[in-house]
Amino acid sequence: MSSKIFSGQLSLVICCAFYLIWWSISYQPGQEVNRVGSFRGILLGITALCGLAGIVLSIIGINDPSLKALHQEKLHGIWILVFGIITYIGLILITSVWLKRPVTTELLLITGWMVLELCVINKLNSAGMLSDKRFWVMIGILITAFIISMIMYIIYYRMEEWLAFFMAMVPLITEGISMGILLVLM
Repeated sequence: MSSKIFSGQLSLVICCAFYLIWWSISYQPGQEVNRVGSFRGILLGITALCGLAGIVLSIIGINDPSLKALHQEKLHGIWILVFGIITYIGLILITSVWLKRPVTTELLLITGWMVLELCVINKLNSAGMLSDKRFWVMIGILITAFIISMIMYIIYYRMEEWLAFFMAMVPLITEGISMGILLVLM
């Protein structure tokens, strides 16, 4: 087991949990949004630190030379990155031009998360730490979480305030659960 990848994924799950707490306190309809004041600022800081640590540890783990490939990667890393860039640009155009949805940071986070997770499971599979069957299960889970996140992203501004407030939490939950499942499968 790659302790760096495990720690990175765990940090990202914790990031999702703190992001949910921060969102539920900071974005309730009818209240002034204060992202950084007092307790909210501490929660946002913890969220950002856990997220950054999770990304860095996962990337270090993916590139760890001690993780020897036992068999060929199912997806080449460069193609995952190219796919991510093309997907992000395509989603910007589709959501902003065609669907008239303002582009926000969440689109980058959703797409970047998917790219990172594909790289993680790809590396774990090639190193023999995630069986082929579990690899394909994770592909299905990640695609499902990505689609749910994109649906919530697209319809967010079209919902009533309270519904949007709760629905905005769904991507954090599905992505956190996805990484939690990967932690169990590793």
